[in-house]
Amino acid sequence: MDTMTLADRVFQTLREQILQGIYTPGQKFNIDQLARDLGVSNTPIREAMARLERLGLVEIIPYCGPKIKQLDISQLTDLYEVRIALEELAVRLAAQSEDPDVFNGMAEAIQKQESALNSNDPRDVMDADRVFHDALVKASGNSVLLEMLPNLSDRTRLLLELNTPTSEGMDRTTALRILQDHRRIYEALRDGNREAAVQELRHQLIRWREKLVEKMSKQEAI
Repeated sequence: MDTMTLADRVFQTLREQILQGIYTPGQKFNIDQLARDLGVSNTPIREAMARLERLGLVEIIPYCGPKIKQLDISQLTDLYEVRIALEELAVRLAAQSEDPDVFNGMAEAIQKQESALNSNDPRDVMDADRVFHDALVKASGNSVLLEMLPNLSDRTRLLLELNTPTSEGMDRTTALRILQDHRRIYEALRDGNREAAVQELRHQLIRWREKLVEKMSKQEAI
């Protein structure tokens, strides 16, 4: 049974549109136009914007309305610093599990990523990357991490969408490297090599952080 409310549906729709890079950094939302586009009143739109602001995806300016939040390099660095620390913790907790099935979600995510790579769809690859990291956090079995990390992942995913155009940042070579990273993380955990899994995860996230810092630095210099 579908238990989602209208407000939930509007929130999910807008969240996905934001994470797909449909809007540009700093772009303002027209509440009335969004309501017409989605066939709802202004109330669920405003409720959704408030939730998106709490997630750090939008910023609501008094008397100006909501807009896509822009992050500077310092904020980007802070965001990745926290995400790396928390995902490393997730790896360490997952490695303690005595249930071999706890890693099944990661294996399934890798299969989805292989299919996405074969379909040559960059957005499918990006989505599969998110599924893998979500599965990793779930494998930790920690309810607080499960609550916190999806938010951080959404914010870093937004940065990837806004700063990594398909033609540049998600070509087949990049997608294949992400897949290889995930295989190594999964295999290290499966084989009980916790520290190797931690290092592979750290290397992947640091590489993406540096890639984004480089792109944002070039944009700020223009």
